[in-house]
Amino acid sequence: MATHINGVRGSGIPVVSQNQFYDLMLPGDEVYCWGRSLVSTAIEDFSKGPSHCFKVWLPVSNGPWATFEATTSKGVRFGKVSDYMSYNGDMVLCRRPISFKQVEAELALAVTLLDDGYDLIEFATLVGRLFDKRFPVIQPSTQLYCSAALQVIATASKPYLAPEHPWATPEQLFTDPSVVTVCALLSQV
Repeated sequence: MATHINGVRGSGIPVVSQNQFYDLMLPGDEVYCWGRSLVSTAIEDFSKGPSHCFKVWLPVSNGPWATFEATTSKGVRFGKVSDYMSYNGDMVLCRRPISFKQVEAELALAVTLLDDGYDLIEFATLVGRLFDKRFPVIQPSTQLYCSAALQVIATASKPYLAPEHPWATPEQLFTDPSVVTVCALLSQV
């Protein structure tokens, strides 16, 4: 089970090379990111955990590995894991005990969410509520942020224990009892 860490370095999670990181990936795995950009560190300071997360898929035998994620610049989308190999931050590869059939069910649901917007304001209100329960939570029905997108697609397989409304932060998913850390890839930047 993954537990709260203040950062990847010194966490005890086995550190691997980029090639080993790829070799250890399985379809449906999750990657949690601790970045060094201003936005990333602000999110990490407030939520006390990772600032971003995404799922990995292998859509075609022998790659390339794809991501399913929600980003502020592109909304909910499929991308490439290789885009993260120059990420200015550290990443942790995690796995949940789900079957191949459950991975396929998640992927089928993920496709229905493509091109959805990313709601940074909703995420900010959620983080604000971690500090003060009087902070309002804005919950648009069609705009997801990174961990909310993962939480929605997990309903097709094995839901997280995190509350469904408001959606969870990346830290709440990372520390879910079903999430197991596999390895870490440290920033080369």
